[in-house]
This record gives sequence, C-alpha cells and structure tokens, in this order.
Amino acid sequence: MIYRDTVKRLAAIASIALLTTSILSAKAIADASDPNGAGSPPQAGWGLWFPRSQIAGANFDSGFSNSELGGFMDFEAICTEAGAGEPANYWFRLTNSVYRMGTGRVEFGCWQNGRFAYTYSSTAILGDQTVNCLYVRAIDSSGLNIRAEPSTRSRILRTVRNGSRITPSTFPAIIQENEGRNWVQIQSPVRGWVSDDRPTSQGNLTLCDR
Repeated sequence: MIYRDTVKRLAAIASIALLTTSILSAKAIADASDPNGAGSPPQAGWGLWFPRSQIAGANFDSGFSNSELGGFMDFEAICTEAGAGEPANYWFRLTNSVYRMGTGRVEFGCWQNGRFAYTYSSTAILGDQTVNCLYVRAIDSSGLNIRAEPSTRSRILRTVRNGSRITPSTFPAIIQENEGRNWVQIQSPVRGWVSDDRPTSQGNLTLCDR
C-alpha cells in the first residue's frame, strides 16, 4: 500500500513538473518574440515597445537632421547584416515626455532570438502641434527655479510656481541631461533653464492644453 501511494505521489509530481515545463516553455517562446515579455520589463521613463507597423498611429515625428537620418539608415543596414532586417523584427518605443511635454526620444530596435540585435535613438516630437507653452507642475515642490545654466549649482534667475506658463526656446525643445536631470531651455518669462527632473520621474513640465 505504501509503495502504491508513493508511486501515485511521484506520478502526480511528474505531471505537475511536465505541466510547469510546458507553461514555462510557451512563456519563453512568447517572451522571445516580444520585447515587452517578462525578461524585458518596461524601463522607467519609457513606454512599451510597439511593432514598427503601428508607427503611423503613434502621432510623432523624428529625424530632424542629416546626422539623425544617416544614423537611422546605418541602423537599418546593421540590422539587415545581422539577419534581423525583416519588417516584423522592427520595433519602436517613446519616452513618456513626448506626449507629456511634446519633446523626447524615440528608440528603434531590431528584435531577434529574444534580444535586440541593434538599437538606435533620436529626437522625437508630437506630430500634430507646435509646442510653445508648458505648465510648471513640479511633483516634489511648489515650483521651479529658472537657472542661468543647466545645473543646480548655476545662478537662480527667477522662481516660477506650479501652474505658471513657460515658453521653450525652440520646438523641438532643447533638452540637456546634466547631474542626472533633464534640463529644458526656455525663453519666457526669462531666458534660462528649468529642470524636468530625472528621466525616470513623472517630470516637472506638461503641455498647457492638458
């Protein structure tokens, strides 16, 4: 009797192990075909990866200089050389700041065998409007300091409170990373730089019509 019970328990354990292996194998296949799988959790500050076939509905523009266009052409050539040049292998993602404040980054990648063979990033902007107004919406303070240079050690020119409107110096906005923060150059109410906080944060600036 003890022997039969032991055999039954071992058979049950083997069945569970086989089922678990099947589930994990199916999940591994799914993760290998999708960069948003469990092995590639979303990176803070970035949205999910989408197939490049969906790019027309993403409402953004990129490639604003010859160097960026040349970089993208090099990216496609490298992907093709790596054997990852089929249309289904191309994906893209955007930083959250593109939809929040109108300017950010887009990253393209060619996905093959569960990893990116190569990636390339460039400036990205909203595709349906020119952004000339941003709201100050500092999460951890009542406002922002406008500084002469993109640094917390730079001279403070003025302080703007939450809810104030500021004007970027250009569109796309000039964004410079320094001291672990993204700094945005503005021209109004005075010319200077304000911190949009760390790239992984919710940001201190948002579009005026949102």
